[in-house]
Amino acid sequence: MKTLLTFPKLSVRRLATIGILLALSYLLGRLSITIIPKQLVFSFTFILESIIGSITGPLLGFLTLGIFDLIDTLFSEKAGMFLIGWTVMEAIMGFIYGAFFYGRSFSWSSKKDWFYVSLAMTVITILGSFIMTPWLIQHYYHVPIMAQFIAGRWIKIVEIPIRILVAMTVFPQLNRIPEYRKLLNPQN
Repeated sequence: MKTLLTFPKLSVRRLATIGILLALSYLLGRLSITIIPKQLVFSFTFILESIIGSITGPLLGFLTLGIFDLIDTLFSEKAGMFLIGWTVMEAIMGFIYGAFFYGRSFSWSSKKDWFYVSLAMTVITILGSFIMTPWLIQHYYHVPIMAQFIAGRWIKIVEIPIRILVAMTVFPQLNRIPEYRKLLNPQN
């Protein structure tokens, strides 16, 4: 039975897959597009985080993305600017991705799956881009939340349909891979 507190078996296959996905996330993160420095950045790393959530679940997703943020910060040019709030936010996002996507398979033709992914990506984007990130920017950089939205944070609303479309394009294709389907089962 898969629940929010299920911790999947840490097989070599699962650990290797997580490692590969984190490496891809690291590389894809370097290709992000900065719209407003320190405030508005667009990246496709969300899809890898969604996949990590689908094979790790909430608890392991929390640990995985939290530890990955620490490693990512230490090995980047921003190593001297480490702020624990961002790491906690990434860990929380890992929990949320795991809660929504753990062990689920999706079909392009299913309206129920489209609705579910739409709901998940809307909640994740609102929590990450419109609540936690503005609060952390205000806390650390003293930029008022209202000023962030006036300056362009509201543009992040465009990410929601992009995230939905990308997720519903990628997940059904992943379901065709037998090894991925095995990883969706927490006992494997």
